[in-house]
Amino acid sequence: HEHTAPKRLEKKFSSFDLTEKSDDNDKIVEVAKSFLAKTCPNLLTVLASHPDKKSSRDRLVKIGRNANATLRYGEEVVARKKRGESALMGIWSADEEEELANETDRQMKTDDSLKHLVKECEDLAELLEGGKKVPTVRFGRTNLQMPIVTLGCMRFQQSWNRGGKPVVSADQLEKECQDNLVDIIRHAISCGVNHIETALGYGSSELQIGLALKQLLNEGFCKREDLIIQTKGFISSSMTKSDYKSQIIMQMEKLGVSYLDLFSVHGFNTDDHYDWVFNHGVKGNLIDAARELREEGKIRWIGFSTHGPSHVIKRAIESNSFDYVNCEIFVVF
Repeated sequence: HEHTAPKRLEKKFSSFDLTEKSDDNDKIVEVAKSFLAKTCPNLLTVLASHPDKKSSRDRLVKIGRNANATLRYGEEVVARKKRGESALMGIWSADEEEELANETDRQMKTDDSLKHLVKECEDLAELLEGGKKVPTVRFGRTNLQMPIVTLGCMRFQQSWNRGGKPVVSADQLEKECQDNLVDIIRHAISCGVNHIETALGYGSSELQIGLALKQLLNEGFCKREDLIIQTKGFISSSMTKSDYKSQIIMQMEKLGVSYLDLFSVHGFNTDDHYDWVFNHGVKGNLIDAARELREEGKIRWIGFSTHGPSHVIKRAIESNSFDYVNCEIFVVF
């Protein structure tokens, strides 16, 4: 087959005249509007007519900062080199930064970076207009069709509950916080993001998600069977199988669900964790708590999440006890 080199973009994004250098958000929004007017006017139109003005402004701020940082970065590297200073800015490698001293190379690199930003803006416009859904893939051995972008809810909480007065009931929640959480879940589901993932260790997240789901289900906005609800439960050396089972049931009660689609052992990171799960002596193997709940119809699939070293991850997978793994890094075995 004849190889055809990809065409360079006709539009030189790096020729965009960036006049605002301020970190002030009002000026950054103007940067975004000017950038979108020349590169993706459809998104500008969609955001202008979107009912959630705060969300639209937040998006413009992020787009403006991205464009600003991309264009200013190349300029700053060149300026530092001209002054004979180190260009240690930590984004590109030393060799790449060396290339930036050449105006043509700098423009090409900047164009490539901004090309991705423009594509993201085009996709966002289509999402907001309801013309695109997030695609799905098979998840582990569950056969669930998992959206490739999912709703991780570590920050979906008013409080981490790690000091001061913990948030443990609905009457402690701030209306703005909870309304924002509901709106995000509503928007995610409308985009095809039906996987909602949280954990006991995420403060008031389970409580707040449970209340949000109750509201959306009562409104008829979605059906429980159309959602993939996942939570995670931490383990400890002092925990018994009975303790772990009670903890998982308590988590389900906070979420307001009769079953979990996915339950994960949270932070399966060390060989000690392996022993607590599979060889815990008289305290009972913690994996058996999840297995019993699966037999009772309260858990559909069991997995684990990890930041651990490759040998621990491999050992857990080879136990053949888990249907999936939430791996925070790409590991080559």
